Amino acid sequence: MAVISLFMKYLTLLQNKSVRWALVLLLSAAYPSLVQGSQDEKTTAIDGLNRLTLDQCVKLAVANSHQLMAERHRLAALEAQVNQAFWAQFSGFEISGFASMVPDKKVDMEHLENYGAVREPGGGTSAEEDLSGPWGPTLQVGIKGGVPVYTFGKISSAKEAVKNAHLAKKAQYPSFEHQIRYQVEQAYQAVWGAREMLYTISQGRGYLEKARKKVEGDLEEQTGSSTQIDLLKLKIFSSEIDHIEAQTVQIERVGLAALRFLVGGGKRQQIDIVDEPQQRTAQELDELNKYKKTAIAHRPEIKALRYAIKALEAKVELRRAEFWPNLLVVGGAGKAWTPGRPKLNNWALRDNYNYGWGFFFGLALDYPLDFGLDRYRLDESKAELAALTVDQKAALEGILLEVEEIYHRVAAARDGLAALARSRRLVKGWIAAELQNQATGLSSAKDVKDAIKESFQVLASIHRLTHDYNVGMAELKRATGVIGNNRMIK
Repeated sequence: MAVISLFMKYLTLLQNKSVRWALVLLLSAAYPSLVQGSQDEKTTAIDGLNRLTLDQCVKLAVANSHQLMAERHRLAALEAQVNQAFWAQFSGFEISGFASMVPDKKVDMEHLENYGAVREPGGGTSAEEDLSGPWGPTLQVGIKGGVPVYTFGKISSAKEAVKNAHLAKKAQYPSFEHQIRYQVEQAYQAVWGAREMLYTISQGRGYLEKARKKVEGDLEEQTGSSTQIDLLKLKIFSSEIDHIEAQTVQIERVGLAALRFLVGGGKRQQIDIVDEPQQRTAQELDELNKYKKTAIAHRPEIKALRYAIKALEAKVELRRAEFWPNLLVVGGAGKAWTPGRPKLNNWALRDNYNYGWGFFFGLALDYPLDFGLDRYRLDESKAELAALTVDQKAALEGILLEVEEIYHRVAAARDGLAALARSRRLVKGWIAAELQNQATGLSSAKDVKDAIKESFQVLASIHRLTHDYNVGMAELKRATGVIGNNRMIK
């Protein structure tokens, strides 16, 4: 917030329109959510700097973005959840083991025989056998569990919900890349426009210097109609230009810092933009309806919402299925071994210390009696689905409004550039004519100053409108999702 406050302070100090636009443009570029990465793009080295084109800056920013890397990890986590949904149905088995020591056991065989627990016929334990045992170890191991065979749609609904949640995240991923591309374009165009303005200032200073020297010469020789007031006005105007230049230099430096921060890489301080005149992008503005149709078809957020709604629809079906039981196939096996205890061979007695591998399997019905919870879980899921459906409609309306607003801004910049195209040539001729007239005494220093000031305003407007058009076209790409393989819908 301190940086924003500083920028707003600069805006109130400036009196000339020529640099206000660039200060505003850097507000968003100064806060990119990107950090450094690796740099392997081939660039042009000039004066120890790697001068990159806009496309090269975008590629490096996308490649080095830690934000995109984090989103890829989140996407991988959802992919793992999809696999978990498949294996969850087979997770009902467990292997258990038990090891301990058993105390001494003293058995009264006569007592057992009197109560009929000891029988000789059929191979049972006889009265002569001693079932007593000393202190010793006991070991037990077993496996048991079950697999659902019919759940009234619980498993299929859960799989569908997780799958669509993953697809929603995957559909949203390009939006982060689109935002990074747009931020790079903002920073790049801000630097480009600031440097073009600095070139304009250097030209204007040259004209102003000629006028000042002419006035000083006239005053020294006491010729012409110039006065000390004219000289003071030229000096004051020169100071204003110095102030504008200092502010523009700061804009360029902040914009370049933002661009380096966005691009990242181990040698980010050596990154600069190519040295070429500012020009409007060759891409022409198309019809508004085409941009709206393209946004509906390609905007990542809209695709993500479609999958999110499908995920919640599957969640509603899951909640409905929870009112019904689950049919499972269950089974298990186990073995116990206690060397200090004799094995019981009597069907009337349970031997928990010595038994061989025993197996069992069958069908089981699992039916939790939580109807109250099931009912309100279903109500909750229905409400979530209804809310997301409304959010989808609001998002669609908001995206269409955003596209229209950007479109009109770009159209205004395009029309402004067309209107000022002829003025750019005329204003230079005006300055040259005033300088010639001043040399012959036909124009005053005020006339020259007015021509230079008007030239600044015209050229600054052209720089600003060129910037607005270029950034606006980039913003339309982001707003419509026309990046990569996506194309405009005709």
